[in-house]
Amino acid sequence: MENLGIDLKLIIAQIASFAIFYLVFSKFISTPLLKYLKKQKEQEELREKLAEELEERKAKLEEKDREMDRERKKALEKAMVQSKKDADDVRREMIEDAKKEAAAVIAKAKEQMNEERESMYKDMRKQIADVSVLMVSKALKSYLTEDAQKEVTKYIISNVPETKLES
Repeated sequence: MENLGIDLKLIIAQIASFAIFYLVFSKFISTPLLKYLKKQKEQEELREKLAEELEERKAKLEEKDREMDRERKKALEKAMVQSKKDADDVRREMIEDAKKEAAAVIAKAKEQMNEERESMYKDMRKQIADVSVLMVSKALKSYLTEDAQKEVTKYIISNVPETKLES
């Protein structure tokens, strides 16, 4: 076989060398490398699974957030409606109070006007009586005695007409 260029010792040495390499490779390199790759694959699957769970949770949280936004908007709208209603009630009460106060002021003004009218009427009667007395005393001074003048004056004062006040 040596004529063919095959050296048996070299082939045996290469086979032994290959066997040793195979044993070392399978024991110290291949097995730990396969374990490491398997572990990496499991971790990658776990990361993908966790990523999916996170996406689901994120979607649920976003939905809850939207729901809470809708509830807040409803509560805000309800509060706005209630505040408008309260404002209208307060406005109505203020208008009613203003009307009552205005009515009271008007009634007081009418009463004051009547009192002033009554007072003016009394003053006018007094002035009419004074003018009448003065006229009688001046006009009839030379014709009547003092007692007669007094009697005429009493008669005029007692017969001054009483006028009624119009409201």
